[in-house]
Parts: sequence; C-alpha cells; structure tokens
Amino acid sequence: MPAAAHPAFLFDLDGVVVDSNALHVASWQEVARRHGFACSDPEHIGKCGLRTTAVIRDLLRWPVSAEDAARIGFEKEDVYREWIRRDGIRPIPGVQAFLAEAGRLGIPCAVGSSAPRENVDACLKALDLERAFQATVSGADVQRGKPAPDIFLKAAAALGVPPDRCLVFEDAPAGIAAAHAAGMRAWGLLTSHAREELAAADVVVSDFLALSPAAVQAAWTPRPA
Repeated sequence: MPAAAHPAFLFDLDGVVVDSNALHVASWQEVARRHGFACSDPEHIGKCGLRTTAVIRDLLRWPVSAEDAARIGFEKEDVYREWIRRDGIRPIPGVQAFLAEAGRLGIPCAVGSSAPRENVDACLKALDLERAFQATVSGADVQRGKPAPDIFLKAAAALGVPPDRCLVFEDAPAGIAAAHAAGMRAWGLLTSHAREELAAADVVVSDFLALSPAAVQAAWTPRPA
C-alpha cells in the first residue's frame, strides 16, 4: 500500500495503454459489413469507451434484440483480438517507460477498463505488460460500465488502496466521469479526444512522454469530498 501522501495509479486500457482506436474502428466496420448494417461515425464509436452492447444499442442503434446485440458484440471483439494476435498493437507513447519507472518506485498500478477481459489480457500480452499491473479489472467484472464508478472502485479495492488515494489516467469523457464519481482525481490524455472534450479532467496531457511517476505523485492532491 502506498504511503499516505501518494496515490496509486489506475489506467484505462484503450487510448491510455494501447493505441487501439484504428483497430476498434476497423473491427466495427468489418462486423457491420458482415451483417449488412451501417457503421455511422466509426471514429467516435472506436474511442467512446463504452461496452459493445451499449455501442450497438445507443450509438449504432442497430435494430437487433438484446441477445443478438450480445452475439454481434462478441463477434466484433473476436475480430479485434484476432487482428492483435496477427499484427500486434501499438502502445501509447511513453507508457511502457512510465510503467517501468512506476514499478521501480513501488507504485501500485491497476488497469480499469470497460473492455472484455479477453481484450485486456490480449493487449497486455502483446506489449509484454502483464507484470506491470498488480490488478486488472474488465467490464465483465462489474455490473455497470463507465461512466459509473464501479470499475475504478473495484480496481482500488483489488490494490487495497482507498479510492481517495487513487489517480486515474483516462482518455474519454465517460472514464473521467467514472473516476470523479469514484472520488478519484483524473488526468486526461489527448490520445483520442480534443482538449475541450476532456475539460472535466483535473489535468490534461498529450501522452506519457513528458511525465514521470515521481512528478505525477508530487503534483497529486486528494479530490475534495
């Protein structure tokens, strides 16, 4: 457990650890083609941070049953993971060095992602980052996805760290809202959304290249209750 004056780090996956937007977009387009549906605004869909069933229901609005939405969602994620296994996936700039330094400093780190467990595992394996995190929480581990706070609260509990001693790295408005709902600070990364879309974040940065874990800890203060 970290010292009282310093936070643990919680990381979203897509857009924070992995540069996955293009792969998500291509996966959605492939599944839409297979089923004869339109894939409107694919760039937004690829970076929204929502569960696949929520994307189908609320963004794509495909006329399918809940059962078919779940099945199509599984199919989309199968396509996504197959392409990762075949071609690999790129890390967000600087994240590997940042995590390595956090490990040397003994800072507890966890992943908190709305993605399926299989996606989380595939991405971390592809980048050899499985040992960088002491806990990983996926969308399958909670009842409610982001912007509900459940994922980050469960990640904090898995680390044994109080929520108000956690700092979240996020790239999407839904994730920033989830972090704040959990009582945590949220730093926004400009990897998928414009700065004005991340206005609710406590701090906004481009990526991890200019950050060090020690400097982030030094700048952190608990979020007011």
